[in-house]
Amino acid sequence: MGAAKWDELNTVSPSYALIKERNLEKNLEELEAYGLTVIRPDQLGETEILGRARKAVLEIAEARTGIAHDIKAGTHGTLDGAGSNDSQYLLYAFLEKNQVFEEIVQHSATLPLVEYYLGERCQLSSLTCFIKWPNKIGYGPSLGLHDDSGLYRNGPLPSKPHVFNTNWILTDYTKENGAFCIVPGSHRLQRHPRPGEGADKAVPVEAPAGSVLVFHGNVWHGAFPRINPGLRLSINAYYCGPHYRAQEDFRGRMSDAILSRNDARFKELIGYEDPWGFKDERGPISYSSR
Repeated sequence: MGAAKWDELNTVSPSYALIKERNLEKNLEELEAYGLTVIRPDQLGETEILGRARKAVLEIAEARTGIAHDIKAGTHGTLDGAGSNDSQYLLYAFLEKNQVFEEIVQHSATLPLVEYYLGERCQLSSLTCFIKWPNKIGYGPSLGLHDDSGLYRNGPLPSKPHVFNTNWILTDYTKENGAFCIVPGSHRLQRHPRPGEGADKAVPVEAPAGSVLVFHGNVWHGAFPRINPGLRLSINAYYCGPHYRAQEDFRGRMSDAILSRNDARFKELIGYEDPWGFKDERGPISYSSR
């Protein structure tokens, strides 16, 4: 039986048609096999997004720390937020700071892969930037291995993920540069790693700046310590199913200009069409209608 007309069936995810149209079938195959795939810079179909994102991140980092960051020299500031330690700090709450972030969270080369697993009504759970500098210890011997299915604290993880993640690489990933790492295929185990488990099987994900990692919420991942001089910059656009609790609340933060230059899907992604959390007699109507 041929598959030529299968796309016409209403049981086929609409996202699969977009994946085929954008030549992402190989990436979907890698997600199934390994739990992670790398979207190459040429697949993104644009060359300037890397420079714009990197410039925007450095501006936000300087504004918040008072220090002008230098990627090559490694000059950096510090912040005391969650996830900060002797080798890194994280930036939060910056989606509305630059238009390039609006483009990243709904990019046509990444969102179809996320929607294939989470559905076409999935939401953006959070947007986070990691800034790392040389530190021979990093996350330690465990490499910080974990999965992103934190809502399932104790029991087995679902075979169908409730979260999916993307990691936008703003500086080259090599093992010596503190590359992201995964335990390939670990998403199929459907459980959290035990303390120290998997480090001997972890492999670095080496890719040039301008690439994007897309990975399954159940896959075990972490990072090698950065040995080389300089800074490692990356942005995580993290997604969840529409029936799960998002990490970050974007509602009320977006200007009319931001909402008007984006389509309805953007408002859905950031929770502006979410009817829950109502406080008055009108009941469950979308946030944008309140």
